[in-house]
Amino acid sequence: MPEIYHELKDHFAGHPDVELPGPRGAQGLKHRGKMFAMFYKGHLTVRLSPDRVTAVIDAGEGLPHDPGTGTPMKDRVLIPADRKDSWIGFCEESLDFVSR
Repeated sequence: MPEIYHELKDHFAGHPDVELPGPRGAQGLKHRGKMFAMFYKGHLTVRLSPDRVTAVIDAGEGLPHDPGTGTPMKDRVLIPADRKDSWIGFCEESLDFVSR
């Protein structure tokens, strides 16, 4: 598992509202059983409001997330691995969004 995954897990370890991934299954972070950040093909996908997803994509900070259906998800944005320095911030923002 790449180092950035460990950094994210360490950052959220002990957070009362965040479930960390186990050794098997989807590798992502959950809030009350629902995934808000997920590692996807070496990148990070986070859940945000549709307006925020559009803003992140328009700013060039992320890409549309298509889980293989041919249609990008409106409430998910893919943050590329080359922007991994922003991953913790996007995960924090996503957690804030889903915990409202």
